[in-house]
Amino acid sequence: MARPREFDRDQVVDRAVDVFWRQGFEATSIQDLVEATGLNRGSLYNTFGDKAGLFEAALERYMAGAPPQHVVAAADSGPPRQVIGEFFARLVELGASDTERRGCLMTNTAAELAARDERVAAQVAEAMQGLEEALVRLIERGQETGEIAPWRDPRALARFLVAAAQGLHISAKLHRDRAALEAIAGIALSNLD
Repeated sequence: MARPREFDRDQVVDRAVDVFWRQGFEATSIQDLVEATGLNRGSLYNTFGDKAGLFEAALERYMAGAPPQHVVAAADSGPPRQVIGEFFARLVELGASDTERRGCLMTNTAAELAARDERVAAQVAEAMQGLEEALVRLIERGQETGEIAPWRDPRALARFLVAAAQGLHISAKLHRDRAALEAIAGIALSNLD
């Protein structure tokens, strides 16, 4: 009787993240995933069901380490303006150093699939909503301490900052000009005043 092949699931998902991030969902074939992960087709299908199942796992894995997670983790305890500023600084750094122009996997996925795949759209929307909620809490806390303009609507400002972050990702894919990215981030952050 053949023994099932053992493998590190996290390592497989990490490798799939890299492929999907570089190529997108549609342009990634099962063969690309077989080659990148080292698994055979049977193991991929048995473990993840299909390409979409592996993609869903890859999105979850990506989000666990993405810059918004720091914002979410610090929403109730970090210094509000500093947390938001560091978030945008990290986006600028990632964008300016992204030699492959991969951008953000979640932003890329929203542009590629959200209009035609309800499950993926829900997964991306949940991640964006988590960032928005964290920003709302930071803004409200910042308004209480005087770090953030008290006349700004926290929800509207949080939504604007999420949109600005997504726009920064797209801009970085087009050109990695650090000064331009810093200017975009600076204007976004000026809305906290």
